[in-house]
Amino acid sequence: MSHKNLGWQAQTAAFLLSQNLFVFGSSTVFYAVLWDIALKTSSGAWMTYVSLTAGVLADRYNRKMLIVLSAAVVTLLTLLVASIFAFMTQDLWLLLVIAVIRSFGNGLENPAANALLPQLVPAKHLTRVNGYNQILMAAMLVMSPLLAGYILSDLGIFWIFVVDALSAALAILFLSVVHVPTPSASHDRAAKRADGILAGLQYVRRTPILLAFMLFTGLAFILVAPSSQLSTLYVNRTFGSEVWHLTFNEWFWTIGAGLGGLYIARHKHFRDQLGLIAIGFAGSGLAFAEMGLPQSFSFYLLFMFVSGIFYPLIQAGQTIYLQENVPADKLGRVFSLWAILSTGIYPLAMLVYGPLADQVPIGRIFVVTGLLLIGVAYWFWHRLRKLSW
Repeated sequence: MSHKNLGWQAQTAAFLLSQNLFVFGSSTVFYAVLWDIALKTSSGAWMTYVSLTAGVLADRYNRKMLIVLSAAVVTLLTLLVASIFAFMTQDLWLLLVIAVIRSFGNGLENPAANALLPQLVPAKHLTRVNGYNQILMAAMLVMSPLLAGYILSDLGIFWIFVVDALSAALAILFLSVVHVPTPSASHDRAAKRADGILAGLQYVRRTPILLAFMLFTGLAFILVAPSSQLSTLYVNRTFGSEVWHLTFNEWFWTIGAGLGGLYIARHKHFRDQLGLIAIGFAGSGLAFAEMGLPQSFSFYLLFMFVSGIFYPLIQAGQTIYLQENVPADKLGRVFSLWAILSTGIYPLAMLVYGPLADQVPIGRIFVVTGLLLIGVAYWFWHRLRKLSW
């Protein structure tokens, strides 16, 4: 069947499946690389190196082709470097090269994907579709650490990258039935000259509520970084270095994220999206603080599960908020800036947290940053509700 004969529901389903297959492959690679380094080094500095590893294009060129090309190139480069690692030399720096390649690909793909979804889905269904996306993502993230743990223990890390290549090929196949027009701005020469990350920054600067939103996002995710980037190392040091410890650490979080995504999907619209985001960050901060307290592994997993429940409120809430308020011709650039502040800020934050984790107990870092995150969430809600677009 031609994609032109498919309704928006079928095309959206194909798109969500393709994106979450990319998530499955990427997260399986991420867990394998992170765990292999953590188990071999148990070093905060090496966690920093992993973390150190261009949504402008999404407003200029066809977003579907950007996703396909970035996924294909990243997968091929990953397989090349993985082959060198598996069959020639097993230097850990090669795993860092893989992490850099994956980060670059995600930097191209994610803003394009977020900007593409409103082209497929009617505005009144965006909230529910984003909720379904969170559920699918959680399902993929439940399976990927289990698969990563099995392959890493029994087959070897190279086969992780084979799985990644197969999932990318299947994702591209699903994406092939999706019809996405190129943004009209690409045909406007004046718009082309004005396009760029600088134009996105200027738009944000001229929009006070968006500027406050971005500043909050950067600050909040600086405080989220320790629990996101150091939890593997924390589990390794505190509860044991077996792969099943690391698998359960990720598994409980993703089960919680699946429940949070189900909550989002059950709602057609949230009247107070800013309040939803604030609740997500405040709840996450409370869970992070609890995770850092001395306790058994079972209680730690309970609070990891709770933090997973709140994550979709943050991710879907911020995504929907931008999709519904930012003009379509600026959406890719705004999502690129948001991606830099929500995930790209981690490498900069880890320049401090990584070395600090070798000097200060990681649990103490979780407690302090978690409590600060609660305060920042209140500031965000109190400040932004007074502003308007």
